[in-house]
Amino acid sequence: MKRGVHVQAAVACGITSEGPWRSSKTPGIQQALSLGYLKSEGLYSLRDGWIKVHFPN
Repeated sequence: MKRGVHVQAAVACGITSEGPWRSSKTPGIQQALSLGYLKSEGLYSLRDGWIKVHFPN
């Protein structure tokens, strides 16, 4: 909820019986852990790395 997710979405993310890979596509997780947030935390984008290797222009 600190990341701006509504209460209902946060509860739905917390009580899911799905694993982390499958629940990563839920709207609450997508909002809380957006690409911008993950980049700001210093995580490396595999997609960006793949593009740099295959299209080095």
